[in-house]
Amino acid sequence: MRRIPVMVVALVLAASCCTFAFDVSPTTVRSKPVAAPSVKVSSDLLDSLFEDETLASGIELMQVAPDGSRIQSMRGALSTPLSGDLAAAARTFITDHAKVFNLQDTKDVYLLANVRNEEIGGASHVAYQMTIDGVKVHDAVISVHIGKDRRVNLVSGSLPTIREFANQITLGRIQAIAAAKRAVGAKAIVGIPKAELNVLPVAGERGLMVFNVKLSSREPLGDWEVLIDAESGKEVSRLNQMAFATGQGSVYLNHPLAGEPTTVELPHLTAHTLKGLYAVADNEDVPEAVATDDVHIYEPANTHFDEVNIYHYITRVHDFFKSMGFNKLDTPITATVHYGDKYDNAYFSPWSNSMAFGDGNRLNDLAKEESVCFHEYSHAMINQIVRLNYSAESGAMNEGQADYFACTLSNDEKLGEYAVAKMGKPYLRIMTNTLHYPDNIAGEVHADGQIWGAVLWDLRAALGPEISDKLIYNSFYYLKAGSPKFLDGANAIFTADKNLFDGANQAALAKVFNARGITSKSAYNGSVLDAKDIKRIGLFRVVHGE
Repeated sequence: MRRIPVMVVALVLAASCCTFAFDVSPTTVRSKPVAAPSVKVSSDLLDSLFEDETLASGIELMQVAPDGSRIQSMRGALSTPLSGDLAAAARTFITDHAKVFNLQDTKDVYLLANVRNEEIGGASHVAYQMTIDGVKVHDAVISVHIGKDRRVNLVSGSLPTIREFANQITLGRIQAIAAAKRAVGAKAIVGIPKAELNVLPVAGERGLMVFNVKLSSREPLGDWEVLIDAESGKEVSRLNQMAFATGQGSVYLNHPLAGEPTTVELPHLTAHTLKGLYAVADNEDVPEAVATDDVHIYEPANTHFDEVNIYHYITRVHDFFKSMGFNKLDTPITATVHYGDKYDNAYFSPWSNSMAFGDGNRLNDLAKEESVCFHEYSHAMINQIVRLNYSAESGAMNEGQADYFACTLSNDEKLGEYAVAKMGKPYLRIMTNTLHYPDNIAGEVHADGQIWGAVLWDLRAALGPEISDKLIYNSFYYLKAGSPKFLDGANAIFTADKNLFDGANQAALAKVFNARGITSKSAYNGSVLDAKDIKRIGLFRVVHGE
């Protein structure tokens, strides 16, 4: 493997996100639905699995990569109880099973960098990033989740093979940012763009040196993550990671169709404007409301009504997640009302940690419906826990969980009722649908998010909101950053149940996930094996002396 010049790497400044919309955004990158490839599990992978009897016998569900030679995820009792420091023990677990994870060089202490180590919900969550001479290999992360019994419960990810490099580094960070701006056509930049040198695995066991550029722009609207070839300056790929949304104060508890305005307490205020510990309401049309007595009572037609409404919604959803132990947004998040000119959407921008709500044109005022705000804040919440690429199934899971929490907090399976009322529609999306995986995959995150949202709502119906809310929230800590699939989301929920409720809900979970097709082996063309398959293969190998 050709080494990256250390001096060149040292000169590259590292960077550290995405925009999420309530309705389908014109900037959303659609992906074509892709059928699961037929996968044949390699004998070398099986050999490496059965070298450890504890591992092989403890697997409940395993998915292998499309090439059949390495794992994508494993769930079960995958180890004996680990001793000592769990982060170190997790690294040892990976290196002890190097063939399983395609770890080529176990002696290079710089190959795996610890990028996550936290304890949440009775479990420890550890992640290791593949690096080459200190440079991250793009999306090459192995995450290990250790239960309260100190056994490995879930592992996600394996490493690519990189034997040589396909290009040289001739660009600098500033040139890469300029190339990304040109590629996106960004005209109005928000904040300071950042760039980080990465190695992108490509065909032929090669690595492509790229700059991972992250920039926010208002035109075109988005939080862009653009990979730029470090030699040619050409765009390799792009993602718009922005998640769009379709004292005392007077607010709508839900929305105008559900009742008249109500006077409520406005907690956590730190100023005589709508500024508090966890929310800052900005008004793009006029200066913000000021009340020296902290009483913000306005008629719905008054421009300041939306400031009060959105402040109330944010503090309400903040306190909901706080009750489950979430403390990663205990700082003010800015929410702009009356955004744009008849803007028909709302969004959360992780790059700037802010939200915006348009007045609508074909839609009604987005700041006047609680499900819109709850949806956007749920994007903000998960963004603080795990980075999910805003495309394909990972983007759909992000949208589905945002729909779920918007609806569970409202105790209403419909969202966007007021937003789309002007169009004569009863709602924008509904959780009680009949969508099934993979038959109804459409390749757009909001559409496919309805499948995942319906799965989560089915769990709520089966377990009740108190259990399902807690399970779904805690499952996010078991997801590997990047592009996890629906099956990874299911594995995360199963594993969270083991550590929160001693596995009491496993049968109910299996019933829901199987009914929707998420854990149906027929959907994966041979890439998914369960405990019965592993046992059958093990018995066959013993009988045939393999």
